[in-house]
Amino acid sequence: MTEKTPIKKPAFRWISLVVLAVVVVAVAVFSWAVLTPSQNPVQAPENDAAAMSCSDSSADGSTCCKNIFNLQEENRNQMASPTVVDYSEATGNLLIRGPEPVILRSGAGNQKGCLNSNEWHFAYDELNGMIRHEKDVAPAYFSDSKKAALIRDLQDFNLSDYQFIDISLLNAGDSNAALFAAEKNAYGGSFSTCSGSAKIPSTIRSGTGNLIWSNTIGCPGNDDTCINNRLWTDNDGFCSYADTVNNISAMLKQKDPSGKKTLIYYHCNHGADRTGGITIGYLLKANPAMTFDDAVTYTTYLGQTTAINRWTPEPGAQNLANAYCKSINGLCRVSDNTEAGTVSGTTVGTVLPTVPSTVIVTPQPTATTIPSQTAVTRYNPATSGNTF
Repeated sequence: MTEKTPIKKPAFRWISLVVLAVVVVAVAVFSWAVLTPSQNPVQAPENDAAAMSCSDSSADGSTCCKNIFNLQEENRNQMASPTVVDYSEATGNLLIRGPEPVILRSGAGNQKGCLNSNEWHFAYDELNGMIRHEKDVAPAYFSDSKKAALIRDLQDFNLSDYQFIDISLLNAGDSNAALFAAEKNAYGGSFSTCSGSAKIPSTIRSGTGNLIWSNTIGCPGNDDTCINNRLWTDNDGFCSYADTVNNISAMLKQKDPSGKKTLIYYHCNHGADRTGGITIGYLLKANPAMTFDDAVTYTTYLGQTTAINRWTPEPGAQNLANAYCKSINGLCRVSDNTEAGTVSGTTVGTVLPTVPSTVIVTPQPTATTIPSQTAVTRYNPATSGNTF
């Protein structure tokens, strides 16, 4: 009878322990990859059909949150957070871009359920806190002296010290009506559009301010009809793209009659596409030496050249911004890909330097030539009785 070779138990146990350790590590890695929030979350463009769908219904079912996050510090890295775009050393006025300034969820993150739409409210304290949090941050395209002046001015920042102008770029459809209602309620129901002769004065909290509704939409197809219409024409009382940029530029330079500094906050839903498109145009108008591609880079990274998150404006917004760039004889992209609905090609001018040296300068007022086929009676903020 052949004798069986006995199993060496110590070796067997060692092999079992190694296998068990490998399994534990694999499970741990899988769990980390799946459960840990991404440091570079997928952006939810506001013009994307899926993002616009009402898959995230409010508690009362009347509208939806559209993947919008509450404007609060806990969500900073998940949104195109409030960011200084420009600052006037002469007036102390601030220009800040950002997302919808409304609290519409029961907590941080976008998985918390929508509140009843009548509970949505303006995120005044949250906006105040988020700007204070970044009091030592300045855009990379500022000169060193301008960065220092801005940071000095932000050290004791309080929103109540400013004439607060809210420029809402929301459209007039779907749940935007409920979102704008929350903004309107914060301003006592008063707001103006581009067709008015002046800003309608209002109050917000204990201070004064103005709410301006100026719908802005890009041109995904990049066709001439869309460009001419949205770039130049004040449709349904809303400012055209060119007028929105021009009005923002004028307001930053003006001293409020009250003597208070002015804070201009412009936004859409997520602060990325429509807001980004306006930002590109503003940067190009404020600094003629900046190339279109540089402006897109600064817009994408919220005033910097790199960041954790990218917030690249969607192609339609870039198409409209590039058309505006051409209208002011800027350093624009020289070719358009109309079939793909996106701008592409070589930018005329220099490329973004490793250490940005571009400085926003106070632009001299320039007349914008309006195509004769789309000429309209236009509101001029520089000549109105109560300057805009």
